[in-house]
Amino acid sequence: MKDLIKQYLDRGISRRQLMSRLGAAGMSTIAARTMAQSLAPFASPAAAAVPAGASREMTGTGGALFVQQLKAAGVDYIFFNPSTGDSPIFDALVNEPGIRLIKGVQEGAVVAMADGYARATGKPAVVVVANIGLTNAMTQMINSFKDQIPLLIVVASIGQDALGRDGWQEIDHMEAMTQPLTKWYWQAQTAAAIPETVRRALKFASTPPCGPVFLALPTNTLAGEAKATIIDHAKFDVPMKIRPAAADIEAAARLLIEAKNPLLSVGDEITWCNAAPEVVALAELLGLPVAGQHNSLGYWSKPFPTRHALYLGPLLREMRYPGKPDVLLNLGARYGEIASAGTILISIRNDPTSLARVVPVDLGMVADLKLAAADLVAAVKSLATEARLKEMAAERTARTQAYTKQITDMRQIVARALADRAPIALEHLAIEFEGAFARDTIYVADVDSGKTMDLLMSFGGDDKHYIGTGPNILGWGLAAAVGVKLARPDSPVVGVVGDGSFLFSGPQPLWSAARYQAPVTFAVLNNHSYNNERNRIWNSGGAQFKSGQDMTCYLGSPDVDYAKAAQAFGVDGEGISEPAQIKPALARAKQANVEGRPYLLDVHVQRDGIGAASTWYPPHSIAELRTRKV
Repeated sequence: MKDLIKQYLDRGISRRQLMSRLGAAGMSTIAARTMAQSLAPFASPAAAAVPAGASREMTGTGGALFVQQLKAAGVDYIFFNPSTGDSPIFDALVNEPGIRLIKGVQEGAVVAMADGYARATGKPAVVVVANIGLTNAMTQMINSFKDQIPLLIVVASIGQDALGRDGWQEIDHMEAMTQPLTKWYWQAQTAAAIPETVRRALKFASTPPCGPVFLALPTNTLAGEAKATIIDHAKFDVPMKIRPAAADIEAAARLLIEAKNPLLSVGDEITWCNAAPEVVALAELLGLPVAGQHNSLGYWSKPFPTRHALYLGPLLREMRYPGKPDVLLNLGARYGEIASAGTILISIRNDPTSLARVVPVDLGMVADLKLAAADLVAAVKSLATEARLKEMAAERTARTQAYTKQITDMRQIVARALADRAPIALEHLAIEFEGAFARDTIYVADVDSGKTMDLLMSFGGDDKHYIGTGPNILGWGLAAAVGVKLARPDSPVVGVVGDGSFLFSGPQPLWSAARYQAPVTFAVLNNHSYNNERNRIWNSGGAQFKSGQDMTCYLGSPDVDYAKAAQAFGVDGEGISEPAQIKPALARAKQANVEGRPYLLDVHVQRDGIGAASTWYPPHSIAELRTRKV
């Protein structure tokens, strides 16, 4: 898809050819026409496409042109780690108060901060890092790419006159290295081309399905002077509000009304489209059981209220309840197209690339989820009487509510039984978190073991807002929580990470939290192990399981004191090892946040699963290798 768009913008194919090939790729005529219209301003010279009063001419360095085009695009922050070559950008910001700088001390942390900001705002975030640090940045770009988060990643690349000479810190074809992780990548050829290139990049990043875009700005273009056109954001931001075909919506509505055992699957695209109210209304209208997602299953948000009577939990290939559905409606879930033989699968997505990518779909639509859900509600109401719908919804809802109440009660019983256990049980910690965190809290999760806690907490609707990552590339959570707090300064933000995630990122994000006075509560769930990884490995029944020897996953010896590590970066914190310590520690963290300070809790939690009691690891001493001591 991105190669097709690139050909069109480079004038390699016509508009007619673009629409024909979009159709061949599975996109409906309406969707293809909408996309072609949104891209039309960029397929012709910028000056010819811009109405009077929407642009201004400017002369300055490439760095100044870059900054002013970002400002015109509504960018408020640049997340960065500096290099020598990008100094013209920062020179241009000396007397430009409209854009603020947020510094990270490692490129992966910079991208994760920007990613968290973009998830919380829905706006593209801009990252500037050193060209030689791009590979560090790419470790976190994987999260952004797979979860379709809009980012613009920029480096000051080697000057064009020095390319190909194997120079200091030069990487041949560096921009091509980002191809698998971006919607588009490009190098600005001249200083005058920088504003147009930036406009195009932001358009690609923010057009659903969103994603990262990479720009290389050679140092000679950043330092050189040129005259160029700066264009207001409104003139190149064309929302992709695609409405599904009425006939398809009517067909889907009929199937749902006539279904004997329907199931609704929900996903992250609902979050992007702000479609949660419409989806809840649809579920309640028909009494549809709802299967959601979990961050360890490739999703990053919880768009349906998890305490709703119709909410079942994660979608599984074989659902204990309601059993095998005869109709499965998938709304915006990349991994929600799970249908066995005999199940009619309806899938409505805003991503034509992954729609029906793996599983055959009986009725597929590319559409904005808010419009699609609202149209489904209207169609259902037009096809069935109010009395019939009420009777249908009441019967289905009663059955589902009985099941969800049973499951919820069982989980509460288990959590209460573990209340006095030390190290602290995750179930008990979840109950404490649920009682302590306000309903408007944003819960930023980067912990594989968190699925145990998620099931005991309330997210979505009027309750806590959940932000995680689908691919679970560790090292994201600390920095992302800072970015989320920057985006939503009036909402309480809690960043929950595993000890593995903390060690992946290192404490570097805490430097940014301290410098920018980000009042975030960080909770490190410390079980001295890659706990879930060990469970998955040992579940195979291999030699490690048979011998009881954990060759890879134990993180103790040395045991890291994460509270002390935080203090070294200017963040106060404390360790928690007993259940009775949780409430007062959370109160101290809340008070620190009220005072405008971050706070870290090192929570010693119980390992569970196969081989959890083992603290063995393969011993080795480098000191003993010495033949002489000096």
